[in-house]
Amino acid sequence: MGDGDELDIIVVGGGPAGLACAWEAASAGLQVAVLERGDVAGAKNLSGGRLYLEPLRALCGPLLDGAPLERPVISESIALTDDASSVSFRLDDGPGASLPSSATVLRARLDAFLADRVGEKGAMVLPQQRADDLIEEGGRIVGVKVAGDELRAGLVVVADGALSFLAERAGLRPRRAPELYAVGVKEIIELPAATIEQRFNVPEGQGASRLYVGKVTEGLAGGGFLYTNKDSISLGLVFQLPTVRAWKGEAHLWELLERFKERPDIASLVAGGRTVEYGAHLVPEPEFKSLPVPGKPGMLLAGDAAGFVLNTGTTVRGMDFAIASGALAGRTAAEAKKSKLDPAATLSHYRAALEESFVMRELRAHRKAHGVLAAPHLYAHYPEAVAKLAREFFKVGEDGRTMTVKRAVKTLRKDVLGWRGIRDLLRFTKM
Repeated sequence: MGDGDELDIIVVGGGPAGLACAWEAASAGLQVAVLERGDVAGAKNLSGGRLYLEPLRALCGPLLDGAPLERPVISESIALTDDASSVSFRLDDGPGASLPSSATVLRARLDAFLADRVGEKGAMVLPQQRADDLIEEGGRIVGVKVAGDELRAGLVVVADGALSFLAERAGLRPRRAPELYAVGVKEIIELPAATIEQRFNVPEGQGASRLYVGKVTEGLAGGGFLYTNKDSISLGLVFQLPTVRAWKGEAHLWELLERFKERPDIASLVAGGRTVEYGAHLVPEPEFKSLPVPGKPGMLLAGDAAGFVLNTGTTVRGMDFAIASGALAGRTAAEAKKSKLDPAATLSHYRAALEESFVMRELRAHRKAHGVLAAPHLYAHYPEAVAKLAREFFKVGEDGRTMTVKRAVKTLRKDVLGWRGIRDLLRFTKM
C-alpha cells in the first residue's frame, strides 16, 4: 500500500461485510472511507434473518458488543408440508448462557449500529455515494470512480452485494447464471412481544426459528422461513431462480407468500399482526466451484460479492460469513500497511486468511449442497409422502386399527423413499 495515496482503504458497500472491514482497518489506525448507496447504512437492506454469533466471537467479537440483536433463538424446527398439514422436527431448548449462539436481527438496525461503531473508530461512512467503476493502473486497482470524480486509495475492498457489478468489471467473475441465484419475497409483521412469546411458547425475550419445505413453494425448489423479532415476525419464501423461470403456474410469487400466510399452521402465528415492511431481493446461491477469485492486486472481495453464502437445507448462512470475511479483509489492509506489502502479497495474505477461517472451511465442507438441494422431488414427493404417512401413523380407523411400526417402516421404505430416496440419502451424506 503506497504511502502517497489519499486514503489507505476504500470500502464499497455499507453492509455487514463492508462495515466489519472498515471497523478492523480503522481500529488499526488506517484512513478509511465507506461508500454507501443508500441514505444511511441499512436503508437499502430488507428486514433481516438469523445471525450465527459463536463463530464470530473469537474473530471480531468486540465489534458486536451492544449490537441490536432481536431475540436469541432457543426454539427451531424444520417442517415438511403438504396442502394443509405439516410434519415437523423441532427442538425447544432452554435459555442458555448470557451469550447466545445465534439470534435474529433486523438488518436496518444492525447496519446502522455497525456504521456508528465504524464512525467511532474514525472512519468516514459516506451515504448516497455509488462507486460507478474501478480505476486500474499498471495492472492494479488504485481507486474508484464516483459520479465522475476519482477517489484513490492503497486498497479497495468491494462488498457491494450479490450482483457486484464491480467484481464483474474487474474480471473476477462473469455475469452469473440464473442457476446461481435465488429470489426471496418477505415481509415484517408487527406483533406485541408478549403475543410472540405466548404463540411460540418461549420465555420473555427469547425467540424462535421455523423453516418450511414442500407445498409452501408449490413444489418449486426453495422454502419458507419465519423468525421472531422483539416485536415483529420476519416471514418469507425463497425460490431458486431457474425453477421460477420454468414454472408454469398462474400465481405470482407474492401470491404464494399470501397463500403461505393463510396456511393454518402459519395463520395462527401471525393473526392480528400488521405488515410494516414488504419486499423482494436476489440471494446468491453459488456453487463452490463457481466462487470467484477473492480479489486482484489492489482489490479484495468480501461478503455476498465474493459468493460467501451457504444453504445446507437446515441452516442458511450469509451474515456471519459477510462479517468474518469483511473483518479478515480489514485485518489484511492493516497488515499490508504495517508490513508494506505489495498488492500481490496483500491478495495472497487475504486468500490465506480466508482459507484458515471457518468461512472457506464450511463452504468447502458443503460444496455439494447446491446440487443436492436442486432436486425437484425434495419439494414435492417427499414432503407430501411424509405428511400422508404421519397422518396414517397417528390415525385410528373406523375398524379401531392403527398403523403398526412394522407397516410404517415398510411404507417409508417403499412409498416414501424407494430407490430414488436411497440414492438421495447417500447424496445427503456426502453433501
